[in-house]
Amino acid sequence: MLKAREVKPDIYWVGAIEWNERYIHGFTMPGGSTNNAYLIVDEQVALIDTCTPGFEDELLGRIADVIDPARIDYIVSNHGEKDHAGSIEAVLAAAPRAKVVTSSPQGLKVLRRYCGTDREFLAMADGDELSLGKRTLRFIHTPMVHWPDNMVAYCPQDRVLFSNDAFGQFLATSQRFDDEAGPDLALACAKKYFANIVMPFARQTAKAVAAVRGLEIDLIAPAHGVIWRSAIEEILDCYEAWCALEPADAAVVAYASMYGSTGRMARTIAEAFMAAGVKVRLYDLQVSDISDIMTEVMDARWVALGSPTHNKTVLPAMGQFLTYLKGLAPQGRCGIAFGSYGWAPSGPAEIAEVLQGAGFQVPLDPLTAAWDADDADDRRLCQAISDLLGRPAQQGR
Repeated sequence: MLKAREVKPDIYWVGAIEWNERYIHGFTMPGGSTNNAYLIVDEQVALIDTCTPGFEDELLGRIADVIDPARIDYIVSNHGEKDHAGSIEAVLAAAPRAKVVTSSPQGLKVLRRYCGTDREFLAMADGDELSLGKRTLRFIHTPMVHWPDNMVAYCPQDRVLFSNDAFGQFLATSQRFDDEAGPDLALACAKKYFANIVMPFARQTAKAVAAVRGLEIDLIAPAHGVIWRSAIEEILDCYEAWCALEPADAAVVAYASMYGSTGRMARTIAEAFMAAGVKVRLYDLQVSDISDIMTEVMDARWVALGSPTHNKTVLPAMGQFLTYLKGLAPQGRCGIAFGSYGWAPSGPAEIAEVLQGAGFQVPLDPLTAAWDADDADDRRLCQAISDLLGRPAQQGR
């Protein structure tokens, strides 16, 4: 039998655990994920969010552990993306008198496409409240965190913030709270989630964090991952720092290589950063996970990307990463393009062009090596990085 989990008196987690989910939006989830939904049982019953299509039975089974689903009065849709709202129709079939609560006007636009125009909707403006009896839900619009329709719901009587995608993590676990799963694990998963989902909307997210900072909060209940109850200040502080997008003195070197020459160049560039005292991570794109790389890119001041020329362009692994990078890249970073070539250095040139288009400063011409990189190329690459950093190599390191 599927069981709900009471997280506050008469407030239950009734979500779905995606134990075997591994991929969303280009983001890999080796630890799976959760679609969190929350049931508030008061004089009137509210369901906060639903779940991805295919998990309707799990959602309804957990609800049935608490009440007959037909008793639901309100389905609150904080966000219209399918992993939040994809099971609204199934819930409405079980709770036909329920009203759908969404944001005005953006959420209404989305849900009318999902549910049709004959449904009864309650469209909430920023600051609007909904009475459930002893409790109220206050709705705070958080546009572009990470869709235009996003809002969060706050219950002042229980001091619970239903935070939608903000503060979430992709993590499948039987444990519902941060202190049960481990705060370090929860914060690490939250950082990867921010870097790969929220980072392009850091400015808007900073406004959302400021909007909820003044609330009295016992629980932050996100749409994915564990509920924050022990590390609330820590996750708020992290979000404020991540939203600032201030890079550390760190570098990421990522490459795809055909016969090893570009790989040699990548290792040389990584060693040059190390010799200058810069923290560096080196990734082979043909074996590394791009969402792990983007988590490091969020902190890095320098991002060096390399590929040989292949059919007048880059290798497919680099092409995939460049596409991913364009949508997520933080501004104000320094990009470096490199790679080997046979007839023409068009692969490294394409990398430089994409970096510039993504908002990177590209102070160097592409660093290239004809055919196989050799010792002279190694010395030239090391000198280029040293000149760029304006630092001599640290002795004994």
